[in-house]
Amino acid sequence: MKKIKTWIFLLAVVCVAGLAGCTKSNIVTPNESAGADVIKPDTHIYFDIVLDEEDLQASVEDLYLDEGDYPMAAALDFALHLDEEYIDVNVAVKDGTSMEDAAYYVETVLKGINDEVCVQDFSYGESDTDTFGGLYQDNVTNLKVYFESDYEADGEPFFETQIGMDEYVEFDFSDLEREDEQPA
Repeated sequence: MKKIKTWIFLLAVVCVAGLAGCTKSNIVTPNESAGADVIKPDTHIYFDIVLDEEDLQASVEDLYLDEGDYPMAAALDFALHLDEEYIDVNVAVKDGTSMEDAAYYVETVLKGINDEVCVQDFSYGESDTDTFGGLYQDNVTNLKVYFESDYEADGEPFFETQIGMDEYVEFDFSDLEREDEQPA
């Protein structure tokens, strides 16, 4: 039994020694001959980044109008007016969506817009449990929430508010009722 343990130990030592010799020593400190293969990261800090709103809109729609992830989603639109320090956000949920799901979706979309802005300009802070993110720190948000049929008919939103700069709001639509619905 003692011989088997000794052989296993020696085999382990040989394997470790063999593997140690198989690593490339220029990974951490590349030599000049490998210079062409080494990709150096861009460490420059860029200022005055211009956000591509068309790309942002497409990214946000791809993520937050996904039927599988957000079955309540009908439409969303936003416009950034950063020079004038405000953002317009319109969100439409499908007819029949519960008010709880609508509130969840609105919060998700607001945070998602911010996080997609962060992809283009990482100087904006990401959203978190108690903040919509850095985009909203210096901008007032004009938010309108519609049911799909009202949105398509250019009707009135069922919820409309203005969120101040760097303000976080928890949405609760439970006390709202559609005009065409009859109370139970």
